[in-house]
Amino acid sequence: MPMLASLVSVFTSLLTGVRLELNPMHDKILSGKKCATAAAVALWLFGCQSTPNQDAALASAGANSFAKIDDLVLVDCLLPGQVRQLGSRMTYLAPRRRVKTTQSDCGIRGGEFVLFDRSDYGTALQSLLPKARAGDAVAQTYVGEIHEKGLGLSAPDYAQAAHWYRQAATSGHRPAQTNLGSLYERGLGVPRDQAAALDWYRRATGVTEDRLIFESELKAKQAAFQREIALRNQVASSLRAQLARAQAAGSASGSAAARVQTAAKTSVPPQSTPAQVAAAGLQPLDRRRLESVATSLQREAASEQEQVRRQLHAIEQVKQAAPAAANQTADGSGGKAALVGKLELTLRQRSNALAENQSRLAMVP
Repeated sequence: MPMLASLVSVFTSLLTGVRLELNPMHDKILSGKKCATAAAVALWLFGCQSTPNQDAALASAGANSFAKIDDLVLVDCLLPGQVRQLGSRMTYLAPRRRVKTTQSDCGIRGGEFVLFDRSDYGTALQSLLPKARAGDAVAQTYVGEIHEKGLGLSAPDYAQAAHWYRQAATSGHRPAQTNLGSLYERGLGVPRDQAAALDWYRRATGVTEDRLIFESELKAKQAAFQREIALRNQVASSLRAQLARAQAAGSASGSAAARVQTAAKTSVPPQSTPAQVAAAGLQPLDRRRLESVATSLQREAASEQEQVRRQLHAIEQVKQAAPAAANQTADGSGGKAALVGKLELTLRQRSNALAENQSRLAMVP
């Protein structure tokens, strides 16, 4: 933690040291942005410094941050576009951003969310289909996954999986492009076609001719993932704390019930402690709901990790199929191979972080 404090201190000092020649109104705006940015970086650093040994601190913070069980549910949230300023006069509306956040936070920020409850596959398809039919690429990919794996169905339906993956893939959704390429490679739901598989794999890697654009996008996505994994770990810690309290309350409630039965037989009035009185107000449904949320999050982390493995496989296929000349940029620097290497390293880091999150969720009591 001393290292964290020093990092935040250094970052804050760098912000306060920046001097720009702006009018007084712009100075006020810049000051607010500095404070907000410093706070965001401090939260990001706190999340990224999280380790299993810090679960107690995270659980304490999480228990205070998430007031309701629905606050622990993570969703794919599509946030409204931000109004940004270009120069001194021109303003424009930025594209909508999709982030992984809690259900309550998405609503507060005015976003639309897609929820895939993996603890209840029976109703997941019915809840996802309306958004998928309306053109939401994330919902279409989830529907494709349900059909490919036969989740809540009598058997996998690869033709339907390919149908929904294709719709999301043609709109540029890279996970769907990877999954569609995988179906072509294995000949499931579509004719086996290695060329088509490689084509979709190449699109999914996102490696473009413009090195700066690719690196900028990769950096932004990695920063978003770091915030997401910090949130996932905080939710896991809060789930652990709340389930531990629910178990303790259930034990106390059971003891109180036993004492009531004993007192009824002996005609001795029971004496209940304040903790037992509070425990009696906790409904068993809350504990089952908490366990359901933990199961859903654990399965989602496993699915995300599997998606990363498919992306890594796609990269390997592209690297093996591409001749050395194809890896050369216009200046002959071999830039594409370097970009693919950076993407591969980033994906391996994500896989490790998701595996750690799974282990935290698996240890939830």
